[in-house]
Amino acid sequence: MSINRRRALNIVLVISLGANLLVFGGIAARYFDTPNGRPIPPNLSWVFRELDEATQARLKPMLEEYSDEIRPMRYALFQAQGAVNELLTKDPINKEEIGQAFDALRAAGIQYQDRSHEQTLEIFAQLSPEQRVSAMRYIQERSRSPRESREQNREPQQTH
Repeated sequence: MSINRRRALNIVLVISLGANLLVFGGIAARYFDTPNGRPIPPNLSWVFRELDEATQARLKPMLEEYSDEIRPMRYALFQAQGAVNELLTKDPINKEEIGQAFDALRAAGIQYQDRSHEQTLEIFAQLSPEQRVSAMRYIQERSRSPRESREQNREPQQTH
């Protein structure tokens, strides 16, 4: 193999790797940044946004512990998603292999979701009723569909 051909092949491989990382990063960013496209529950830090400083200080160690506990589950979820993505681009498609990868992705997602829900319940049990209402208001605003948001922002029409 000539030096020019080898160099061209290396350049193509680097570009291909960069494109794959860009696509996977875009998918991961979409899952985390958009409330309607995200298969993963939001991090529990959203609860903090509506809390007073004393409550934040009291709950911070608990949230840090939860973060340490859930981080490997998030990583496993991303790994499983990456495996599915890779298999979906292989030619020829191996339906059995992809089915197994989807099973692993589903299992990782369920494990992550179950623990996230348990953690949310444990955090909410530490809040006052007013703090829970405030946190839920935040969730409801984030989970509105674009259509609901538009309808709510319209001024009511007055009838004469």
